[in-house]
Amino acid sequence: MRAFVKLLNFEMNRFAKIYIGLMVLTVALQLAAVTIGANHWLDSANEAMRVNQWTLEQYHNVTGYIQLNSTVYDHYNRLLYFGPIFMNITVLLIYSCFIWYRDWRGKNTVVYRLLTLPSNRANLYFAKLVTILLFAFGFIALQIVLVPLERLIAQSILPAELYRNISVFDYLKYPTVLKVLVPPYFSEFVLYYGLVITGLIVLFTAILIERSYRLKGIGFIILYLAVLAGLASIPYLMGYNRYDSYFYPGEIIGACLGLIVIIAGGSLWYSLYLLRKKISV
Repeated sequence: MRAFVKLLNFEMNRFAKIYIGLMVLTVALQLAAVTIGANHWLDSANEAMRVNQWTLEQYHNVTGYIQLNSTVYDHYNRLLYFGPIFMNITVLLIYSCFIWYRDWRGKNTVVYRLLTLPSNRANLYFAKLVTILLFAFGFIALQIVLVPLERLIAQSILPAELYRNISVFDYLKYPTVLKVLVPPYFSEFVLYYGLVITGLIVLFTAILIERSYRLKGIGFIILYLAVLAGLASIPYLMGYNRYDSYFYPGEIIGACLGLIVIIAGGSLWYSLYLLRKKISV
């Protein structure tokens, strides 16, 4: 356990500065988007009341309440608000590959030292896997924490007669990328993040196949992905996207979860086998 913790700390420190920078940038851009959006709504309200000689109550009767989602969905604020989320996802996807390949870079490659450590090589694998997952869940936690702060900003700018607060849960239920990152139902959470973890394990397996067999590994990767694609097609053959399916939705979801376990478990076993038996220093 101590060896795993040391490796986990090592892996997290290698990306910590970039990660903190991304989080700071995310906070700055999203808070700026809410501030700009709220001020835009306030300017529009003032202009409409001036032109039409409306009172604040009359303007409210025409437009209704302004909520937090109204401020971030307005004009280019969508890019300013949701852009950092997609940027973070992209960076983590790239780093999920780089976290392995960086160990082979340079003359004194780090992988030689890591693989000759007097501990189970599985610790190295799980340290990299858990590092990516901790960074991913850290970004998700940041999004949840930011919502109350964003509500305070919007509330401080907009008049109480126009602005209506909504709960964090209701805000996250709107059909955006946030609803995917923070699913409203536990079953969706298990399914979505089961797919994410499985995808990460599959990616790690493909990388280890390439590192084990080099050029020949590309062919093995294609074969490996073809088998996975065949397994992944089973829910669609069962009628996952059809209303007239012979199977009940619960049965199809159960099949999906079963396939996730099979694919993740099989890929994990093969990855650890490659790490122990095929990759040498």
